[in-house]
Amino acid sequence: MTLPTVPRRWWPASALLLSTVVCFALGGVLDNGTLDLGVTLLCYLAIAQAWNVLAGFGGLVSLGAAAFVATGSYAAALVLVHTGLGWPLAVAAAPVTAMLLSLLLSAALLRLRGDYFSIGTLAIAIALQALIRNWSWAGGASGVTLPADAVPSGGNLFQLAVLVAALAMALTLYARYSDFGLRLAAIRDNEPAAAGLGVAVRRHQLAALLPSSGITGLAGAVIAFQFVVISPDGVASVSWSLNAVLMTVVGGTGTILGPVLGVGVVYYGLTRGLQSEQTLSLVIEGILLIGIVRFAPQGVWPLLCRAARRLLGPRPDSDSDSDSDTGRPVADRGKKDEPAPAGTEPVALDAV
Repeated sequence: MTLPTVPRRWWPASALLLSTVVCFALGGVLDNGTLDLGVTLLCYLAIAQAWNVLAGFGGLVSLGAAAFVATGSYAAALVLVHTGLGWPLAVAAAPVTAMLLSLLLSAALLRLRGDYFSIGTLAIAIALQALIRNWSWAGGASGVTLPADAVPSGGNLFQLAVLVAALAMALTLYARYSDFGLRLAAIRDNEPAAAGLGVAVRRHQLAALLPSSGITGLAGAVIAFQFVVISPDGVASVSWSLNAVLMTVVGGTGTILGPVLGVGVVYYGLTRGLQSEQTLSLVIEGILLIGIVRFAPQGVWPLLCRAARRLLGPRPDSDSDSDSDTGRPVADRGKKDEPAPAGTEPVALDAV
């Protein structure tokens, strides 16, 4: 018995390419305030999508995104400050360093399962923050100040953020519409069964971990350019990990557009909308997370998709893509005569 293959689709990649071109062009016409907001949203989107690939598609629920944000930020900053090289090389150093860190840690981390993996990644993020705080060459607790005239700003920084977010979206599309993503989802749904079908579990998890950490590191470099002054309490804060989890869970894990919606709701709707009431914002975010986990564990986006389908009527049984919308376990796909699972499935592979 072998896993089915995923039908190739051209429209998701075309839509992403068109969106990237349009957003890239906006870098030359928007005002500075909008550009700064856009950079923040795009960085959060890249981090959330990277987490989504690892946890939503691969089942590896990480709390260590902050470690890779900090690694990318400090790699880019230290290259600029201590070598005098240009910012493109500093940007290139960020994902390389983040992937080297994940490769170094993967031998130990990928032996852990479930909650132990989450705790292990959280411990690494906290340990890295303490290490940077005591690393004098990296500025210690005071951090590093980047040369303002050597980093991109305004429209150039926005366009860089667009490319990073587009890369994260492309990785998610690949995880959703490729045979690799199908095997990754099989590991998430039932690791022993996937291994029994011949899927190389450790190799596929490492293949998801490396690009996920690299994109998070890239976002870290953009954040360093935006902040100009970075410190362990800023770019290495565990809040980056918690925001990635919150945004993806609220929007919808294992979906393409769920993290996009989650970033809008959590950052633009709560964090920025209640920036004068930060305590209230944190309380609402906590209540929102509990409510989503309790009443809509698949997230808001799959909930909206189901509501739209009910309003528009049932889908034809002959739709060849119906399996991808139901959240049905990978091993059961292809059985057209089976009813769709109930809406209480823990994770759905939504079509978009």
